Amino acid sequence: MLVLSRRVNESIQIGEDIEVTVIDVRGDVVRLGINAPQKTQIWRKELWDAIVEENRKAAKAARQTAKTPVSTPQLPVSAFSKLSKLKTVRPKKQGEQGKNQ
Repeated sequence: MLVLSRRVNESIQIGEDIEVTVIDVRGDVVRLGINAPQKTQIWRKELWDAIVEENRKAAKAARQTAKTPVSTPQLPVSAFSKLSKLKTVRPKKQGEQGKNQ
C-alpha cells in the first residue's frame, strides 16, 4: 500500500484522469474531493464489499439452480385412466333437434 501525506487543498493524481483533493480535515474525518470522468464508478469501500458479497451469493445460487434438473409436473397414471370413462357430449345437428322434442 502506498501511503501519502497531503494537506488541505493538496491533491494526488491517479492515472491520467483521476484527481483526489483533500478538502477538509476535522478530527479523524477527512473530506476528499474526487475529480474523475463520469463513466468512472466510485464507491465507499463498505458498500463495494457489500456489493461483491451479494454478487458472490447470487452467482453461487445460480450455479446451484443450474445443476438442479428442472422437473416437469406429471399427472398420475390414475388421472389418465379416468379420462377414458368420461362421457363425450356431441352437439346435435340441426335436423335432429326437432325429432327429440
